[in-house]
Amino acid sequence: MPIVPSGIVNQTQLAKDVANAIQKLGNEVVRVRHSVGEDTSGEPSIFFRIILSDAASLEDTLADVTGRIATVLFEEIRPYENWGLIPYFSFRSTSEQALRHEPEWA
Repeated sequence: MPIVPSGIVNQTQLAKDVANAIQKLGNEVVRVRHSVGEDTSGEPSIFFRIILSDAASLEDTLADVTGRIATVLFEEIRPYENWGLIPYFSFRSTSEQALRHEPEWA
């Protein structure tokens, strides 16, 4: 598999692919943001920041919900195969985001 430096990734096409994948996610997802950069080892990566509804963030369903969302994004976008990017997924509840006010998640 080729590794594509993040500066070469067609950001417009990647954004379209992400938007198409988001359409396949359930109503548990409030918002998805992504960025391309290097991970801590310098590998080209895509970082997903996903805000979930508070109901989807309950302890008894959280693992199932996050697993399903990551799987849909991974299968629809195929970040490594199509883009040479290692995917990373971070999740937050709506309530948690309201407390943190971090612009990159907005």
